[in-house]
Amino acid sequence: MSSDILINNARFPFGKKICFKNIHDISEVELMNNLQVDLIGWFRITKEILKLMMKKRSGVIINITSTPAIFGHNCGCPYSIAEAGLISLTKHIASEYGQYNIRSYSVASGDVYTDTMRRSISRNELVKTKNEIRMKRLGQPEEVGKSIVSLKGENFSFSTGNTIIIDGGKVII
Repeated sequence: MSSDILINNARFPFGKKICFKNIHDISEVELMNNLQVDLIGWFRITKEILKLMMKKRSGVIINITSTPAIFGHNCGCPYSIAEAGLISLTKHIASEYGQYNIRSYSVASGDVYTDTMRRSISRNELVKTKNEIRMKRLGQPEEVGKSIVSLKGENFSFSTGNTIIIDGGKVII
């Protein structure tokens, strides 16, 4: 059975200027700018796509989030707040639209070796990050992609509202 799929993966541009600030140093404007892209934008797109999926009585919505939405982080709270909101949005979609055979998932990825990561952390930070992961390595974008593809398929046809953590065992719940 084929279903339409929406993968929400847009992001507010990464920048050390805000991502490494503590809560007391973040302005309301900085918070709202991040939420507008990483949460409100996704809500708007999802709202419109749900109307189409309801007519077809099927669909899969996957929200790409990250592990700080689950365990918090010591800085960059606008990002973590938005990510946690996406996990909640996923649960609401499952609860409200399961009756239309619409499934939803959050994929919370951990430390994945992307171009952004390569540009943003030092060699020492990279080694420290690897050592914090139980598998002692960074994830690869392809590993996350393969997991996402599997969620769309029939192997997950009786699953919805879940957050799938792909992080090498750093967060275990």
